[in-house]
Amino acid sequence: MKKLRAFALLVVAFALTLPAHAQGTNPLPRGNVSGFGVFTASASDGLDGGTGFGVSGAVFFARVWGVEGGYRRLGFDVIGTDDNTLEGGTLDANIITLNLIARLPRGSVQPFVSGGVAFVSGDYATDATLVQQLAQFNLTPAESFESTVGFNVGGGVDFQATRSIGFFVEGRFIAATADTVGGLTDDITQVTATTDGTQEMNLFTVAGGIRIFF
Repeated sequence: MKKLRAFALLVVAFALTLPAHAQGTNPLPRGNVSGFGVFTASASDGLDGGTGFGVSGAVFFARVWGVEGGYRRLGFDVIGTDDNTLEGGTLDANIITLNLIARLPRGSVQPFVSGGVAFVSGDYATDATLVQQLAQFNLTPAESFESTVGFNVGGGVDFQATRSIGFFVEGRFIAATADTVGGLTDDITQVTATTDGTQEMNLFTVAGGIRIFF
């Protein structure tokens, strides 16, 4: 966690120095749209794996500054913990980011940093084997993962191969805390017993993909 916080501080410090280095008059793209693959290099306890895909778009209102929106779909195996109260299963996390972005105009190679809010929701499914085992005792898991809001900060480099096409790589830290519910429903009495918990969604992701500049 300390390494992730240090990364976030470095990104912020880099962003503050960009205006001083933004020199030159070469034409720059007014914006871009992207498609990319992404994997989770580090995640909170209770989450395992984390690969997926994403799309994003950015529009620059000045030579350095702009706004950026993105969507990421990441799949995790969920391990039950004392905190999340879940029995275990799979989580398809949907992460929407809305950011301020800053770039360092350097011709065809353009470093950038961005940060802002992150909206996290998830499609959680209890482990299928567990569901079958509980069904023998007339029990059904009553487990869920609630939507939440956090923040994200990241940085990377754009490589502009032509005026319209290029690629990028980036690292990004996403932090949020989601409420969870773990419990069982008695299929005969229809009585449900639940326990509330939380799942930390502290993720360090690495992404790379295609940029289309305009």
